[in-house]
Amino acid sequence: MKFLLKWAFRLFLLLLVLLAILALSFDAIVTSIAESKLRKQTGLEVRLEKLELRPWSGRARIEKLVIYNPAEFGGGPLVNLAELHIEYDPALARERKLHLKALRFNLAELHIVVDKSGQSNLDGVRKVVEEIRGGNRASRTNAPMEFVGLDMLNLTLGKGTWTDLRNSGTPREFDLRIRNEVVQDMKDSKDVVAKLTPILVRAGLAFFGVGQPVPAPPTTNGPPALKPNEASVPKK
Repeated sequence: MKFLLKWAFRLFLLLLVLLAILALSFDAIVTSIAESKLRKQTGLEVRLEKLELRPWSGRARIEKLVIYNPAEFGGGPLVNLAELHIEYDPALARERKLHLKALRFNLAELHIVVDKSGQSNLDGVRKVVEEIRGGNRASRTNAPMEFVGLDMLNLTLGKGTWTDLRNSGTPREFDLRIRNEVVQDMKDSKDVVAKLTPILVRAGLAFFGVGQPVPAPPTTNGPPALKPNEASVPKK
């Protein structure tokens, strides 16, 4: 009897260790699966540093998602998403209703490339997205989730890069100038569009040159700049 109890206790400890290892590696396993699925669906190179899924508490988080351009568009980063953090109502999600309590979206860079024929890298991405959506509609058995509100959005749009291979092909970088912009109390999709449009228009104007390119870092070798009240006046 003591022999059985001893081995039962050892087996119990082994199961605890295995559960602990699984819990610690859960995010790594989910991240690897998501990265592979994104790469397969988009046909593009994808790097995902971390994906956290907590459906029981209504949270999800992505860290450092980079989607790369195909070779004909240079192969560099197309989208560099620094962070996407979502908090939602899990009870409503089970009813096929999406109520976002908080959404933090931090886009580090968007790089648009135009090839020598005038085609944009976004044209190919749009076609892929449409094909995926069409396939999902054909195989979908459940009704889509109903969007029922977004309480708080924290939006950051960092750098926009434009490369036109028809000309010099030199990348031009622009600061999109959206930093921790907070938008609240969006009840439906129309409300989202109405409240985000002015922000996205500002970012779009900055991207297409109505604004200043990203400045070069200041140098420290030259003489210090004069203060406004220190105009160059010859000394007597």
